[in-house]
Amino acid sequence: MRLKPPHGKWRCTRKRGCGKERGYLVGTWYEGTHLTLKEVFQLSYFFARQTHSQEEIQFDMQRVNGTIGTEAIVQWKHFYREVCMQHFINNPVVIGGEGKVVEIDETVITKRKYHRGQLRAEEQWFFRGVERGDSAKCFLVPVARRDAATLLPIIAKHVLNGTTIISDGWAAYGGIERIRMLQTNETAYSHFVVNHSKNFVDPETGAHTQTIEGTWAQFKSRHKEERGTARNLFVSYLYQFMWRKQFKGPDALYHLWSQIVRAYPCECEESEE
Repeated sequence: MRLKPPHGKWRCTRKRGCGKERGYLVGTWYEGTHLTLKEVFQLSYFFARQTHSQEEIQFDMQRVNGTIGTEAIVQWKHFYREVCMQHFINNPVVIGGEGKVVEIDETVITKRKYHRGQLRAEEQWFFRGVERGDSAKCFLVPVARRDAATLLPIIAKHVLNGTTIISDGWAAYGGIERIRMLQTNETAYSHFVVNHSKNFVDPETGAHTQTIEGTWAQFKSRHKEERGTARNLFVSYLYQFMWRKQFKGPDALYHLWSQIVRAYPCECEESEE
């Protein structure tokens, strides 16, 4: 296949007399978009760097014949969130380790929906953990149950051995110190409990879960700035929040496009010279 200028199509030259053509974006990340490649890249920059509001994006991306529609911008933001989500599904966050402190807890998001003419509230629980310190790494996992059989395996998957774990007094956490290292059969974690019915900081150990509460407050604040979220997209916004905490900084755009390449490899046929 050779590129046929200036129409932006590939034209078959493998078979004599074939001449079959197809768009050069077919089988790529860009297939089906009505935006230019420059505009898609510009939107990815705004997403990764978190520098512009919706109105500012539309103002800065004005065209000669108007501006890019809100729907197109919202759709591409959703595509980028899907990349963030896919990255964490393929690369589960692992936090903590020797000398590190991780705070854990559960939180609920209430979904309101109509069912046969009635407004009902449905709950979605999430289990979360945050590493103290400059890394601010965190994980968020949707859970159907909050029992030990559900939460302890998540801890073992996302928290490194040797970590000091701080939690509230939820009964399921009572088994944390029974989690053993496979190699040595020693206790994997140290565990401190804060009784929130009495105080927010344990007066004897100094243990608290204020870091994780502050992290969740950051998410809710950002969520309000974005004027709310459709409930069916809420999980993708959580992954976006995790992504921005882990990949913040001057290399955010590089990380985003590296993950796009891995998530959406080009499916085009190899071209011939």
